[in-house]
Amino acid sequence: MTDADDPLLGKTLGGYTIDRRIGSGATGVVYAARDAAERVVAVKVLNEALGQIRSLRRRFEREARALSKLQHDKIVHIEDFGVVDEIVFIAMEYLEGETLEDRITREPIDAENALDVTRQVLEGVAFAHARQIVHRDLKPANVFLIGSSGTVSESNPSMEAKVLDFGLAKFLSIEELSQEGTLTRRGRVVGTPAYMAPEQITGVSLDLRADVYAVGIMLFELLADRRPFDSERRSKLLRAHLFEEVPKLASVRPGLVVDPDLETVVLRALAKDPADRYADAAALLEALEPFDGSAATLARPPRKRKRTRANSSSVVLSPEELADASSEDEGPATPAEASEPSITAVRADVPLGGLPSVPPPSSETTQKTRTVTAKTEEVSRTKGPPKPGEPTWRDAGWVTVLVWIVGLGLMGAVVALAAYATTVH
Repeated sequence: MTDADDPLLGKTLGGYTIDRRIGSGATGVVYAARDAAERVVAVKVLNEALGQIRSLRRRFEREARALSKLQHDKIVHIEDFGVVDEIVFIAMEYLEGETLEDRITREPIDAENALDVTRQVLEGVAFAHARQIVHRDLKPANVFLIGSSGTVSESNPSMEAKVLDFGLAKFLSIEELSQEGTLTRRGRVVGTPAYMAPEQITGVSLDLRADVYAVGIMLFELLADRRPFDSERRSKLLRAHLFEEVPKLASVRPGLVVDPDLETVVLRALAKDPADRYADAAALLEALEPFDGSAATLARPPRKRKRTRANSSSVVLSPEELADASSEDEGPATPAEASEPSITAVRADVPLGGLPSVPPPSSETTQKTRTVTAKTEEVSRTKGPPKPGEPTWRDAGWVTVLVWIVGLGLMGAVVALAAYATTVH
């Protein structure tokens, strides 16, 4: 729809006159509007079709209620919210700039700004945590950089950040069994796969430490210019959150030199078991205080590379995907892995005391695997693909096994007859 065809342009919602469209997403559209005092505000309107879906409408209203309780300079400020002619809207402060996602997609930021932005995010999230509110969807797309010009210079030495979108917020102070306590059925969870804590994936009841994990993913991404687990295949990504060790920052970004103490902080934030993480955003913020830009430096110029946005949006996780992710073996891709509406996930059967772990392969096993793989690929390149009906190496392997079984059986029979012959008089 073009701006000229938008029926809301020029319309007044709760005292706010809609001027122009400035953004849109899966659930709604954001407009620039003016209030009675001619102040510019941002008005977020729930998609008309989705406004009739009760759960999404409640989620939208939940964001408004959460933001109304969170008056902090690192959280987007809400002006008002309401319903006019069945149109659900939120009026909030108007921000100029771009999201952190847009910024790092264009080019990486240096370590000093990475730490500074992370601290600002943690300040806002810590304010929410003090009020027992879990964001549940922290990611670069939900961090706004005010006045970001794309580069940091003497005139723009730092980035002012604000946390956006509390639409998936969880209120820990509300009884979980009540209707208002959660927007999803008991045993279901919400989040974004690329930044989702292990307990979110398994369906274990989550708390403030889920946000700590998400901020840990963001900090790793800002420093290494890549997420620790970065697969385009969703089921593989979810398994990585559950089972794979977090890689060293320097192994992900060649030339990066990281203070071991800072690496320790990042690894603790990304612990699989929530009990091993920082208790909340305030604790992680305190742990990051000693570090400045010198804690992570590049020994060589950064290489330009294409960043992936895969699994950075809220998605629907099917029971089959979760079962596949919770197993150690990689299963086939499911059609649902390509979908991108807002997320619900079925609880997996995982002990509350901690998450399952898989021991890493030994270096000897890894080397043998690489050797066999290399030989197999060399044979494939030499011989080309098998012709229809031609036996493959897998078929040949089974034939060899059968030949050995038959041969050993015949040898045993001969030995038995010889032994019998010695007993005959």
